[in-house]
Amino acid sequence: MKMFRKKCLIATILLFTLNTMSIAELSKVSRIDIKGNLNIKEKVIRKAIKTKAGEYYSSENLKTDLNNVLALGYFDDVTVEVDTNTYVVTFAILEKIYVKKIDFKGNKKFGKGMLKEEIAVKEKEYLDKSQIEPDIMKILDKYGDAGYADTKIVHELSMDKTKNQATLTFFVTEGRKVTVEKIEISGTRKYKPKKIVKLMETKRKKKYLSKVLNEDLVKIENFYKNNGFESVEVSSPTITFNEERTKATININVIEGPKYKIANITFSGHSIYTEKELRKDIILKSKQIYKKENIELTQSLLAELYSDKGYLRAEIVPKYTKYPEQGLIDVNFNITENNLIYLGKIYIDGLITTKEYVIRREVLLKEGDPFSGVKLRRSVEKIYNLGFIDEAKVDIQPSNTGDTADLVLGITEGKPGMLQAGAGYSSVDKLVGTLQVNHMNLFGRAQRLNLLWEFGDRRKNYEIGWTEPWFLGKKISLGLSLYDLTRQEYINNNFAYSSHKQGSEIRVGPRITDYLSLQFIYGYDKQQIYDVQVDPTTNNTYISPVLELTSSFTGQLIYDSRDNIFDPSRGSKNSLSLQLAGCDFKGDVHFLKPVVRSSWFIPTFWKFVFSANAVVGYVEALRDYNLQSNYKFFSGGPDSIRGYSYNELGPPNGGEVMIVTNFEYKFPIVQENRRTILQGAFFYDVGGAWASYRDVKFIIGETEQWRTNAGWDNYMKSGWGFGIRFTTPVFPIRLDWGWPVQVKNGRNPPEFYFSIGQIF
Repeated sequence: MKMFRKKCLIATILLFTLNTMSIAELSKVSRIDIKGNLNIKEKVIRKAIKTKAGEYYSSENLKTDLNNVLALGYFDDVTVEVDTNTYVVTFAILEKIYVKKIDFKGNKKFGKGMLKEEIAVKEKEYLDKSQIEPDIMKILDKYGDAGYADTKIVHELSMDKTKNQATLTFFVTEGRKVTVEKIEISGTRKYKPKKIVKLMETKRKKKYLSKVLNEDLVKIENFYKNNGFESVEVSSPTITFNEERTKATININVIEGPKYKIANITFSGHSIYTEKELRKDIILKSKQIYKKENIELTQSLLAELYSDKGYLRAEIVPKYTKYPEQGLIDVNFNITENNLIYLGKIYIDGLITTKEYVIRREVLLKEGDPFSGVKLRRSVEKIYNLGFIDEAKVDIQPSNTGDTADLVLGITEGKPGMLQAGAGYSSVDKLVGTLQVNHMNLFGRAQRLNLLWEFGDRRKNYEIGWTEPWFLGKKISLGLSLYDLTRQEYINNNFAYSSHKQGSEIRVGPRITDYLSLQFIYGYDKQQIYDVQVDPTTNNTYISPVLELTSSFTGQLIYDSRDNIFDPSRGSKNSLSLQLAGCDFKGDVHFLKPVVRSSWFIPTFWKFVFSANAVVGYVEALRDYNLQSNYKFFSGGPDSIRGYSYNELGPPNGGEVMIVTNFEYKFPIVQENRRTILQGAFFYDVGGAWASYRDVKFIIGETEQWRTNAGWDNYMKSGWGFGIRFTTPVFPIRLDWGWPVQVKNGRNPPEFYFSIGQIF
């Protein structure tokens, strides 16, 4: 009995389910018909329909099919009809008009082909009627830009209804070219009308261009608002034409209103930052003349400040309280902070050769962390500093979750490696030829390989170098290099000696923070000094013939915050290095050599960058070692104090102490892909080298010994000049012209330097 009741219950549920379902959903589609198409082939439409004859009828599937057919873009309307007796499905099509031809009548200024290029409607395509009026406006703008301000255009569709095809004809009444006869400015009190006219691109006896005139009105308004007139009103221009409609008189009325100074600056709605913190980050000051551009810049700076902490949707709106009689205005920045935004996903697009992890590991932002504008800017700088990226576009997109945003980095790769040959003339090495293979993205992993061969009158050099910036996936760089250098050294422009140096280096550099890193270098080399000559001016030799093995260890602490290591515009690089040769590292050479370097880059106006560099070095012999001159410091020449010859500012055999400071004011002349190709610079250098720290004099000047006898007097010397920097694929080239401030008797400045590499 229980089993019978159970079966009855199941049957009842099944019957109820079947009764509640549409009978149609259980029927099969017998046929699919298409009607109404004239120009579109039936197979194109059927391809968009996924429902097939013999399948069960589904209203949802047919709705999807209808949308698919509409998405083809050929139809104004599509409907689906279903015969419920036979289940024949019919798609009724209303095609868009097929544009067989586009024609222009009355056009003389512009040819038909040129006008066709301006419009979105095209021949042998299907017509979107809503596009005709925007196309007419485009043609009118083109005529307006040519001075035909009175042009009129109408259109006509000539239909062949049997084929649903049409010829679209634009009838153009060009009118005559209009020139500006007169510009009248009325209502001004503070400024003369001719001052306002000078702001305008629209000029008397020039073509009348309505688009340009509208831009001029904005210029006039911005001019007033950037000079204190916050309430200025610039009227729409009144245009009057002569009888022939060939000349126009333009009248613009200006209501200046009072001129304002900023009284109080306040903030409201803020909780993330204190008022003191907000004030520190703005350029706006009390008692300044009101300037719209300063208000907008302050808004931008405040928005950037909030984005640094992840409040990307913060809104900053200035509100004004005006006191016209006193000419004062209070500015309140009303801040709506909105929610903190977290980073969703990081997407990297555009990579061809480079492995994705190479870019991803340079991004300081982590998925799930609060968004940080500071970290984002630094991440982009780090990507550019890889050296083989031409462009890194940042796109912040809202994600599916309300309080998160995705970061999309669009990467354009540059040339990672190249084979280059070149030649140059150096003031120190004279004629130098170079053959170099340089690859900055070996195997797409950002590894660097450098093969170099230099040959010339005074220099022969072979060098192999390899660097892995992320050794074992850690923030540690590993580098290896081998070199073989033969060089002729000149002191006081006289041949001094020849040297041959063979050696190798291994470098390990852990990065402590994004800016702070360590560098440890172990070097081992063999150097031979030979062909030592006597200086004819002093009858001295400055070095002894010798064959020495040098085993040294160098530790270096580096702080580098430069925005671009190839062409910095802000930030600094500071380093402290200590080299210990010999002692417990064996070898024939024993000395201690600390060097401090500091370079700063400060942006000024436009793209001018003021840069300053200082180097202080000291070397001390250990274990009674007779310190050779090739381990000492030399001052004067293209890489230290310009305006003087190489090693002119110190003892002939080099100094144990060196102090050099350089100041440069650089500006780009030619830029390409964010990199400066050609750059100009003005410079001023100060410094010198001394035999001992006891000889150092912190005085810039000269004595009779220097001026008349051309002898070093232990005073610091200075030079100034200008130069050009040219970046080649192989190496940067510097051309400098330097004038000495402390001039020797018989010297004929300037000194010209052709140098390879940056000075700092």
